[in-house]
Amino acid sequence: MEREPTSTQKPGAVDARAAHKRAGERFRPGGPWRAIAMRAGNRFADVGGWLGRQIRQEAQFGTGFHFVPVFVGLGVAAYFLAPAEPYLAAPVSVLVILCVALTRLRNRGLVWAAALCIALVMAGMSAGKLRVARVGTPVLGEQITAQITALVLNVDRNSRGSPRYLMAPISIDGIGTPALPRRVRASASAGHEPIAIGGAIAGLVRLAPVNGPAIPGGYDFSFHAWFAGQGASGFFMGAPSPAGIEPQPSPSQQAVIAINTVRERIASHIRDVLPGENGDVAVALITGDRSGIDRETQESLRRSGLAHVLAISGMHMALVTLTVVWCVRALLAWFPAIVLNHPIHKWAAAAGFIAASTYLVISGMGIATQRAWIMISVMLLAVLLNRRAITLRNVSVAAIVILLLRPESLLSPGFQMSFAAVAAIVSGYEAWYRWRAGRSEPVRANRLLRYVAALAFTSLLAGLATALFAAWHFHRVAPLGLLANLGAMPIVSTAVMPLALASVLLMPFGFAALALAPLGIAIDLVLAVSHNVNQLGSAGVIGQLSPAFVVLAAVGLFALTMLRSRLRLAGVLVLAAIPAVAGRVDPPDIALSEGGRAMTVLGSDRRQAPLYPRRNRFVTEIWLRAWSRDVAGEPDPAGPCDRDQCVARTRQGLVVHVVYDPDLLGEACRSADILLAPRLRWVNCRGPAAARPLLIVKRGQLEEFGTHLIHVTARDGEARSLSTTISRSERRSGVELRVTTAYAGANRPWTAHRQGRAAYLQD
Repeated sequence: MEREPTSTQKPGAVDARAAHKRAGERFRPGGPWRAIAMRAGNRFADVGGWLGRQIRQEAQFGTGFHFVPVFVGLGVAAYFLAPAEPYLAAPVSVLVILCVALTRLRNRGLVWAAALCIALVMAGMSAGKLRVARVGTPVLGEQITAQITALVLNVDRNSRGSPRYLMAPISIDGIGTPALPRRVRASASAGHEPIAIGGAIAGLVRLAPVNGPAIPGGYDFSFHAWFAGQGASGFFMGAPSPAGIEPQPSPSQQAVIAINTVRERIASHIRDVLPGENGDVAVALITGDRSGIDRETQESLRRSGLAHVLAISGMHMALVTLTVVWCVRALLAWFPAIVLNHPIHKWAAAAGFIAASTYLVISGMGIATQRAWIMISVMLLAVLLNRRAITLRNVSVAAIVILLLRPESLLSPGFQMSFAAVAAIVSGYEAWYRWRAGRSEPVRANRLLRYVAALAFTSLLAGLATALFAAWHFHRVAPLGLLANLGAMPIVSTAVMPLALASVLLMPFGFAALALAPLGIAIDLVLAVSHNVNQLGSAGVIGQLSPAFVVLAAVGLFALTMLRSRLRLAGVLVLAAIPAVAGRVDPPDIALSEGGRAMTVLGSDRRQAPLYPRRNRFVTEIWLRAWSRDVAGEPDPAGPCDRDQCVARTRQGLVVHVVYDPDLLGEACRSADILLAPRLRWVNCRGPAAARPLLIVKRGQLEEFGTHLIHVTARDGEARSLSTTISRSERRSGVELRVTTAYAGANRPWTAHRQGRAAYLQD
């Protein structure tokens, strides 16, 4: 007979003993087996009870709502990463069936939860499919040289300071109207009279599809350009000229032209008052045009962890909005009759919404700015509805809205980093307020100390959260980012952004210089902080990490920020497992960019050695940061290296021929182990297989599959020493080649211009 539980026993002890008894009966021989079974049953009962209590606590806090954007995001990711294009009928039909089933399920148990999760995943897939169908951007299939007549939508500057035109083509020789890209971007290096926004431009232009990722699995420039409506990019061959026609822009184009004209006038006025570097930074902060900032300044801000100052995102939108909200409330506070009889906090929120919307338009309505505007709008709407403005629930609502309206944002670094920072800050401050509320005595400190502590706490939370995704996307972290933000953010929040807002408000009246002059001084102080921090030698380059890193980082960060019970400690365990599970990626022995201009060979010192360092420095710098910690190696020459060809040797001893002149193909076919012909479509090495190169990469294959990474491995698993004396057959006998490309051949809407398959990938 079982003894009744006493007051000192834990709840559920009787059930636990009953479980022990049933478990022990399975091992009739008794003895140690019975004791082991009873202990195991006790442990399982304790763990199960603890887990049940934590889950019930999460349900009381309403944490389940935070999983809605998670499952919608999984559906979006499933759609964009699918190896083949999903049909719209499949996810929509399943979604409808599950929604009907959800209304019939009365008991909200595991079945209901599973059906809801599947429905959310299907909703994410449907959102991605509908967004793709709505965009439908035509893309050029190959490089062309043709005469173009187009409407100028915007003008900025490229890295060399030449004007760069964003155009809506009216006609392109050789391309019919249905296949005409909606937008193209082309630089004009030759001296000419700049064409104004809204005018018609004509000239001979070299156009090509936007290049894909520099590293397979990295940031896909062509993917995001496709969703922005850009179908090609290139440069004018010679000076463009006015087209001599009267363009007829559509209503949407008229709106774009009007907005960009205002932005261009604001930028010109700022540069007239603030010529130089601080003027270009001010233009970037107000209009979003960062093309005038030199590479050294941008690199300095990246190394110090202050690059977010240039990107118009949540911080800028929040500072502008909160400045307007504070000013409106402070102004209305002078009128007691209004304060006592009207909800001035709602009036201030409405004024903040108008300011945020105006800033969205002036800044160019970039994807990151749209995302920040949606987040701010959700929080201001909460104020108008008498709800708390800054809560984790509002963060989840903003994520749901963005994923449904702009599902492609999920794959952008800005989306991931901004939501990671906001979730960490909101969760951190909620935990702080709960801790402070539980204290018997209030925390006392002077106002300056509280401000410095809050700034340090905010920078620490945002820096730690965004560092995970910065390490994945940009292969670097900012070890001294907290120090840089402590020095720069007080200037940005109290001087830079308020003065930038004041300059825009004063500009129509001709008094913008009153705000721009001190704004230039404040920007100089921020740049000085960045420069001084970099003087301490904090490069922070960590190299390319495996995909498991970003998955574990997202899971761990979600558990830490969104859960309220002790289950959030699981996030610490997940993040602690990252060093053991997600390591660095092995560098390729040969890297060849999509356009064929950038190429590197891995040297004996395990560093990437650029064969043409001055070509496509942007891609080369990405490779060096990913695989060589920003330090270039020296190639091992095996022959001449000039504009027509370059002969190098891998660390395994294989001879690599890069050929641009077709007359040199004969010798390359006879002596090369790997033949790269990035400008040639027809390469036919005749003779027996043993006499031909092991691998040939041609121009068509680069256009179809993008960046090529070639890994050379020894069959015996041992590293081969570099040797120039062994024969061609000997150096080939013990190696295998593995090719990784940016695109695996899936025909998706944004890769439809990449037609055909390369036979060598199946060999």
